[in-house]
Amino acid sequence: MKNILKTSLRSFIALSFVSVFAVAAAHAQNREEHFISARAGGVNFVAGDVRARLGGESNWQRLSVKDDLKSGDAVRTGAEGRVEVLLNPGSYFRAGEGTEFELVDASLDDLRLRLSRGSALVEATGYEGLDLSIVIATPQTRVRIARAGVYRINVSASGVTEVAVQKGRAFVGEGAATTRVKGGQLARVGAGGVEVAKLDKKKPDTLDQWSHDRAKELARANEKISRRNTLAMLAQARTNGLFGRDFGSGFWLWNGLAGCYTFLPFYESWRSPYGFGYNTFFGCYGCGYGYVGSGGTGSGTPYPGTSGGGGSSSGGNTSGGTPAPVVSRPEPPPMRSEPSPPPPRESAPSAPSPHESSPPCV
Repeated sequence: MKNILKTSLRSFIALSFVSVFAVAAAHAQNREEHFISARAGGVNFVAGDVRARLGGESNWQRLSVKDDLKSGDAVRTGAEGRVEVLLNPGSYFRAGEGTEFELVDASLDDLRLRLSRGSALVEATGYEGLDLSIVIATPQTRVRIARAGVYRINVSASGVTEVAVQKGRAFVGEGAATTRVKGGQLARVGAGGVEVAKLDKKKPDTLDQWSHDRAKELARANEKISRRNTLAMLAQARTNGLFGRDFGSGFWLWNGLAGCYTFLPFYESWRSPYGFGYNTFFGCYGCGYGYVGSGGTGSGTPYPGTSGGGGSSSGGNTSGGTPAPVVSRPEPPPMRSEPSPPPPRESAPSAPSPHESSPPCV
């Protein structure tokens, strides 16, 4: 009888492990199936105590790096908690410990968040002069991020909001009371209104340093992407209108080995405001309405407002052997200055992984 019980217990434990790993594998596979995205709300990093409350619910649940936030979802971090959320392609929202925020609207044409308490940092990647509109409301004011750059927002328990613009441009307040805050400036908003002063470049704290390190890791994940494999996957994927007129900068690309999304721009010379370069594979625009990957060599089409190729960092698997596949575009390009990437094909057969190797993102 004891032997039967032992055998049954072992079988139950084995089946439990199989079930757990099957669920985990299915969740990871869901990310692999959606290897490209232009949506906001993807959870790209979680460490420590991080919980989420779905819109319309009252319970807080543990947040996973495989989750996606929707409009109305709220997140809070505990001691030593950190979380990174994808905004519009190329922009990241990073919250430190003791922070609570809500993704009010996840649509790219009206991207809005609410920071109730704590500290958050936004890294917005792009070229100089890129127009953005990321709105973050606090109990004291409203902040609109308008340019690529690095922004930190602190909401203190004493009822003061601080907006530190390390690089870029932000607008604090609404209507006639709006104040422009440039790079190197700090705005304080309290009961007495808005005060703007020079930003004290003190030694970075834990949140600042983590944001810098994350920017470096994500740029490295971009470097390790295989040019040829990614173009093959793009040619075979069902993109369902991903490359519409609203996605003029690039898109998020899932790197399975790194366990995170990284940014893949449509242009050369695209750099993080921290100084790290991003590769692109869309270096030839208008070649028979086709696109040939440039592999980050700097010989392709630069971002708008520049001339000549860029100097983005070198990518993985970009030289030698047979040429990369050409992703054709049968219809004429839209009437805008930014090129659009390749269209989908009707079938979606299996394709190689878009990555070769990468440092861990989690």
